[in-house]
Amino acid sequence: WHDLAAGRLVPVLEAFNTGELEPIHAVYLGRPDHVPARTRAVLDFLQAHVDLRRAEQPLP
Repeated sequence: WHDLAAGRLVPVLEAFNTGELEPIHAVYLGRPDHVPARTRAVLDFLQAHVDLRRAEQPLP
């Protein structure tokens, strides 16, 4: 977190583009009634990314 806050992290693979939506599977092996905040943040980010990408795709 400190590296992120300090701006020491840099983007990688910026030119990489998967094109069509790729399946994403997130598996959490902990207790379902207690998801740590960091894990919840990653899952929420992935869901928002998938929702945005899905909204950008043309309807068949």
